[in-house]
Amino acid sequence: MRTVYKFEDWRKLKYNIFTLLRQAYRNLRHFFVIPVILGVLGGLSALLFRRLISYSNFLFKHFFGLPHYYPFLIPAIFLITFFISRKLLVSPENVTVDEIARKIALERGGFDPKKGLLILSLTSFNIGFGAPVGREGPIAKLGGVFAELLNKLFKVDGLHFPIYLTCGVSSALSATFNAPVAAVLFGAEVVLGKVNSYVLIPLIVSSATATVIARYFLGDFRAFVVPHLSYSTAELPLFPLISLFAALSVLSISRLLKLFEFLRSSLRDYWHFAVLVCGLLVGFLLWLFPQTAGVGYEQITLLFKGAFSPEKAGEIAFVKALAVVLTFGSGIFGGFMAPSIFIGAFGGYSVGALLTSDPGAFALAGASAFLTGISGAPLRSSLIIVELTHSYQLIVPVLFTSALTNYFMGALSQTKFFKRTLFHRGLDVEKLPPLTELSVEKFITYVEPVKEELPVSLLKKRFLREKERYLPVVDEKNRLVGIVSLRDLRLTAIFGEELKVKDVMTSEPFFIYLDSPLTELIKAIALLERGKLPVVKEDRTYVGMFSCDDFLKTLTLKL
Repeated sequence: MRTVYKFEDWRKLKYNIFTLLRQAYRNLRHFFVIPVILGVLGGLSALLFRRLISYSNFLFKHFFGLPHYYPFLIPAIFLITFFISRKLLVSPENVTVDEIARKIALERGGFDPKKGLLILSLTSFNIGFGAPVGREGPIAKLGGVFAELLNKLFKVDGLHFPIYLTCGVSSALSATFNAPVAAVLFGAEVVLGKVNSYVLIPLIVSSATATVIARYFLGDFRAFVVPHLSYSTAELPLFPLISLFAALSVLSISRLLKLFEFLRSSLRDYWHFAVLVCGLLVGFLLWLFPQTAGVGYEQITLLFKGAFSPEKAGEIAFVKALAVVLTFGSGIFGGFMAPSIFIGAFGGYSVGALLTSDPGAFALAGASAFLTGISGAPLRSSLIIVELTHSYQLIVPVLFTSALTNYFMGALSQTKFFKRTLFHRGLDVEKLPPLTELSVEKFITYVEPVKEELPVSLLKKRFLREKERYLPVVDEKNRLVGIVSLRDLRLTAIFGEELKVKDVMTSEPFFIYLDSPLTELIKAIALLERGKLPVVKEDRTYVGMFSCDDFLKTLTLKL
């Protein structure tokens, strides 16, 4: 018997086919089309950056070429950068990785194309003429600029906007440093703070595309050449000394840069004189130690070939650090990654020579440790050093040293551990108001607790009656023993509704004390995605629920 289809059936079939095609187009656009375009733009922007640096370096070598010109050239470069940036830019501050993460996480973009292109030009000019700065900040900025323009062209919605911005930044970094894995991790760890396939696939596609383009035009290069290095298990206990060296060095540099920041704001009308003095000092340092000029990857290669004694390596590390402080302190544009690797490698080599006869592994661990101290991203820093040098056999000491450095850096300020996580909660650690004015008691709301023996059937009615998603569980003495959530009720679908609260609750829940410091609350908010946290007294007597939402609202209004 012949089947007769009604008009409604054909219309439904047509609608289903159209829905499937539309969803397929959206997936194709999200996972491949936009990421590939961003990868192409990232690869081309990295090539443009390298060409500009090469042209600037050619001009330096053609017209000058000798280190004794540095005392005259560097002050001129500093002043040119200062006046151009003050004249043409509304916000002349240097571009850092934290600023990129902050812009994407907190501001959802807002990259200024004029600033991106101008910083790229000035940085390439500065590097070509010997200024001791790196490339990653400006190239990440340019990648963000291209990504934001593409987002507006494709009319990308707010959900996908930060994903594609991160793709643009990661692809530019991947092509610049020939490190696609580290670039993907940078996007996931530092910027987005999310790890799932919906985010990772676009990051991988864009970074891989940019790397393919860079390798096609430039070759599968290594930033600096490192011979095959090895370490013994007996040497592992010595690597914490490298971590301590890196942490103390980074903290010293950070304090000095904070001092320069204060001086810049205090002497704003006369700062061009300070820029001239800083330029003269840097020029003389580069004249006396020409190894510290520019990005310095060639000098790192020579270091690993044994061209420098441990004493000389220590001197070069100190001079480079001083030159970097004077350069960035005076407001010159550039990235901090390359100088970090340089200082860490030379400093690690010098310290490692005191511990062993073959300090090469300590130099590589020092590069990763110093980069971790600056960036606050131990996993990304470790991977980028291993990728840059193809030294995968050193992944254990490199990871160990980087993780320990991050611990030393965060030990002085617990909130630093959660800085980028808090970005995604709308908070900037660097701009938090003083927490001494606030107390836990101000944000406590009383939520009636439930008893352990309460049947789950009655618990369901409680959740239906109230808007709470989490309920504290107490014993007969009103002491906190657990917390139960709507998620816990799903166990009843498996085991039946004869259960009691104690059977489905989360025992030993995270709680805060009535007199807990507010830094502990910052940590809890960064680690947990809950609107409320149970508050107890010293004997675990239940007091109420701390409202994280009210606390965040108060912090936001005080910013």
